[in-house]
Amino acid sequence: EDEADKNTGLNRKVIVGMRKAVQVSCGDNYTLAVLSDGSVWAWGSNWNGELGIGEKGGIFATPVRVKGLEDIVMVSAGKDHNLALRRDGTVWAWGRNEGGQLGDGTRESKLVPVQVKGLKDVVMVAAAEGHSLALKRDGTIWVWGFNSDGVLGLNEIVTHCEVPLKVEGLGEIVSIATNRYLVFALRKDGRIVAWGKRWHKHLCGDIDLWDKRKFIIIDKLEDIVAIALGENHAVALRQDGRVLTWGVFEYDLWRENERIFPVLIERELLEDVRMIAAGYKHALVVKGDGSVWAWGMNRRGQLGDGTVVSKVFPVRVRGIEGVVSISGGGWHTVAVKEDGSIWGWGFNYFGQVGSRDGVVREEDYVITTPVEVFDKSFFG
Repeated sequence: EDEADKNTGLNRKVIVGMRKAVQVSCGDNYTLAVLSDGSVWAWGSNWNGELGIGEKGGIFATPVRVKGLEDIVMVSAGKDHNLALRRDGTVWAWGRNEGGQLGDGTRESKLVPVQVKGLKDVVMVAAAEGHSLALKRDGTIWVWGFNSDGVLGLNEIVTHCEVPLKVEGLGEIVSIATNRYLVFALRKDGRIVAWGKRWHKHLCGDIDLWDKRKFIIIDKLEDIVAIALGENHAVALRQDGRVLTWGVFEYDLWRENERIFPVLIERELLEDVRMIAAGYKHALVVKGDGSVWAWGMNRRGQLGDGTVVSKVFPVRVRGIEGVVSISGGGWHTVAVKEDGSIWGWGFNYFGQVGSRDGVVREEDYVITTPVEVFDKSFFG
C-alpha cells in the first residue's frame, strides 16, 4: 500500500473468487457494504433510490446488489446519495441530486450509479447531506454539490456545483471528513484544516477566526492520523492511539457534553485506538484488541451496550471484537469482523441494520446489542 492508502485505511487488493464484506458505510436509514470481490451491496430504506437498484421506494432488509459497480474499494453513504471509489481511481455516484452532489453535470437524481465527471487518481471519498468530496493521490481536494454556508470551500460565490472543482490553498491533505455543515481536512503534518458554517463554534472553537479567513486550523490538535465528524461533534485519533473529542452529542445533555475545544479522553477510559467513526450523534472507536467502544446518544440502542441510555463517556459495545470496519448512521451502527461477517445494532425500523430473512419484526425495531446480521457465508 502507498502512503495515501495507509492514511485512508483501505485495502486496495480486490480478491477474485471471495465474497465477504470488507467495508461498510451507513447512511441515515440504510447501509452500504463493499465485498472483497469489489461488488457493492445495500439494504434499508430506498425512498430516494439510495440502494442503487434501478428503482426507488420500499424497504429492503436483506442486501441487494448495487447495479453496475465492480472493482470498488470504498463507499461513502451520505443522507440519500452515495459515492463509490473504484480501484482505478474513478468515482461513481447515485441517489438524490438536486444540488449536483452526484457530480455528473446534471441535477437529476439517478437510480443507478453514474461516473463523476473529470475525476481520476482519487484515493478517498466522502458524502454528506447535499455535497460530496474526493481526495486525490496528489493531496488535493475536489468538491461538488450544494454550497450551503460555504461548505465547498470555493472562492466563488456559488449556490451549487454540478461537477467537481478543486479547493485551493490547503497544502497536502491525507484524509477528509464532512457533515452537512463543515469539512475537516487532515494535513500531512497532522493538523486539521476546517471550513464551512461560520457560526459552528462547537467544532471550530474561536468564532472570530471565521471573520478573518476562509480556512482555520483547529487549535490544540497535533499528530492526528484520523478524523471523523458527526452532526455536531468531532473525533480525532492521535498517532499514539489516544482519542480527542469535542462538540455536542445530545442537546438535552448540553452542559455535560458541550466542548468547544478538543478534549483528550483519559487513558484509563480509552487508549490503543486504531479506528474511529462518527454517527449522527454518537461516536465509535475500535481498539487494538478489536473491541469496540462508543459514547453519545443512545435512544435507539446505537451504542450497543444493552441500554437506551445516552453516555457522556465511552462504554464497551457488548459481545463483539475483531472488527475491521465500522460506521455510524443516523440511529444505527454496522461493523465488519475479520471473518467478513456483518454485525449491526441500533434502530432497525427501515431494515438499516438488516435481517437475514428480509423481515423486520417489531421486536427488532430497536437492537441494543450487536447481532450477526449476515454471516461470512451469506454472500456466497
